[in-house]
Parts: sequence; structure tokens; C-alpha cells
Amino acid sequence: MPTEQITARLSELIETLNLLPPGEERLLHLIALGKKYPPLPEELRTSQHLLPGCVSQLWIVAQQANDGTLSFAMDADAAISKGIAAAVCGLYNGEKPADILAVEPNFFDVTGLTGLISPNRSNAIFNLRKFIVRAANEANR
Repeated sequence: MPTEQITARLSELIETLNLLPPGEERLLHLIALGKKYPPLPEELRTSQHLLPGCVSQLWIVAQQANDGTLSFAMDADAAISKGIAAAVCGLYNGEKPADILAVEPNFFDVTGLTGLISPNRSNAIFNLRKFIVRAANEANR
């Protein structure tokens, strides 16, 4: 099943985070993921690509390849926002829209990260998933 790739990435992320001591070290791991994520080209850092409801500026663009898979280019002006987005986008990059829609990025609750981030950042995670779902639905048309 194609969703197995996303599920495997999600399981690996959860396992890695749970190996770290609860708290700040888990957030630092997300920040490290964000530092490794390719930066968004400057010409795509426009208001059109800003994720609404995010305290910091988070730009995101969905790109569909010829084979129908989706990838997400993004960047943020805050390290934790970029790290969270890198973790979520990393789960779905290179996957088919139907598979993206089938798997929720539920690692925040499972790893205790939800209690470490502000309500505004939690809202941004919700908006990020909403953006990804919308992109997958549009690609399915």
C-alpha cells in the first residue's frame, strides 16, 4: 500500500521524538529538521503563499509532479515554525494525493509536543494540514 511510506515516516518521526527527553529537546529536533529543509526561493515569498493564522511568517507552495505526486516547498521566519512545517511536509513530500489525505500527522499529541507549543502554533499546525488537504484535493480533480 502506498500509504505505508507515509505511515513509516510518521512512525520513524514518533520513535525519534520519543527517544529524546520530553520537553525542549524534542522541539530542538524539529528545529534541526527545519534547518535541513530546502529554503523557499525568494520569489515565492509573497503574501499569496503565506499560511494564514500563523504567528510567524510561513510561506508554503504545493507542487505537483508529472507522475501526480505532490511536494511542498516552504520556509518560515521563525525556527520552530519552520521545524514544525518541515516535519509535516516531510511526511507527505513525493506522495500521491489520495495517500496524503489518508494519513493524519498525529505526532504532536503522541510525543507530548502539543503541550510545548503555544495555542497560536497549534492553530498554525491545523492550518498547515488544511492547506495540504486542500492541495491534495485540488490535485485529485
